[in-house]
Amino acid sequence: MKKVSYFLSHPIQYQTPLLQKIEKIKGIDLEVIYFTDHTINGLDKQFGRKIKWDIPLLEGYNYFFLKNFSRKPAVSGAFFGLINWGVVSYLLKKRPDSIVINGWGYFSNILLILTAFFLRIEVIMRAESPLKQEKGKGKINQILKKTIVKLCNKFLYIGKENKAFYLDLGVKENQLFYAPYVVDNDRFLKDIKRYNPEKDSLRNNFQIPKEHKIALSCGKFINKKRPLDILKALNKKKEINLTIVFIGTGHLEKELKEFISIHKLKNIYFKGFVNQTDLYKYYMGADFFILPSGYGETWGLVVNEAMIYSLPLLISDMVGCTNDLVNEGINGFIYPCGDIDELSKHLSYITSLSKSELDKMGSQSSKIIQNYSYKEVIIGLKKAINNKNS
Repeated sequence: MKKVSYFLSHPIQYQTPLLQKIEKIKGIDLEVIYFTDHTINGLDKQFGRKIKWDIPLLEGYNYFFLKNFSRKPAVSGAFFGLINWGVVSYLLKKRPDSIVINGWGYFSNILLILTAFFLRIEVIMRAESPLKQEKGKGKINQILKKTIVKLCNKFLYIGKENKAFYLDLGVKENQLFYAPYVVDNDRFLKDIKRYNPEKDSLRNNFQIPKEHKIALSCGKFINKKRPLDILKALNKKKEINLTIVFIGTGHLEKELKEFISIHKLKNIYFKGFVNQTDLYKYYMGADFFILPSGYGETWGLVVNEAMIYSLPLLISDMVGCTNDLVNEGINGFIYPCGDIDELSKHLSYITSLSKSELDKMGSQSSKIIQNYSYKEVIIGLKKAINNKNS
């Protein structure tokens, strides 16, 4: 029986189904350790409101929380937002065979890696960084990361760009194990059966004209998501028959609505925060999906969700998953991040496509995403835990 300790910053809705499946693997004794209870009925600063997820985050696996000693607690990228001195005593007491750690963005992650290294406990790293977002960060940044990876034993890579990132840092092929970023495909597919065209139709609920295509954008209104790019692009093509539905909230919402008012844009709707079990209504009611995100969007799990619901994609080239999930002209299109003219041209072109053409592209999305499930993650994780030659 292998003792595996799985460390996470906080409970995350995308991680919970994976943890529940790892718990069931024969030969693995799993324990999940959280650095903070953020998101458990707490304020999400990026959403700008208190969030209560409708999917239980702490069921189906063993877990506990370490005390966070940070004076300014945060899980939004602040390095000293998580300071958990308890990781040292935990490893001294538990002595797991392996630890799985998700990234190195917090003080607690570094403390954990160093402690495990000195105690000769195997470290399996699952970071998100795509190589294309690492360029230009400077030599010091690269030196620090090369030092960190030397302290780790094995690496779970989430996609092509992430694998390239590890190789660029000097990680060897036999240390790499494929474990893609995924969502709970089965749960989303079950939701499709719940769809009621009369009750759930976006076109009916928002009174969207029949001749309009519906574009869906789903994400927090924060800088890295670049939601304003969509409005700027639409402003250049006001004549096209396009309606945009935004799902999400955040500090940029006021700026978005001011832009709409100033430029007198029409057929734009804001639905606000939508919980996981209600998302299907919006994915199934849309004609295509847009994600204009820039630096910091290391994968983009909303793209996985959109593909499950057979939606064509329009994605910025800076989004981490583009090389894995977007087949140009087949199931979607990629444009240069921040290039409003190109985004505008793509919006116009996709809107001009017939329903059958969009449906054909959407079916390709559905086929591609079938190979991105928890099954692939479990296979990669088991190989990493049981492999002795890395």
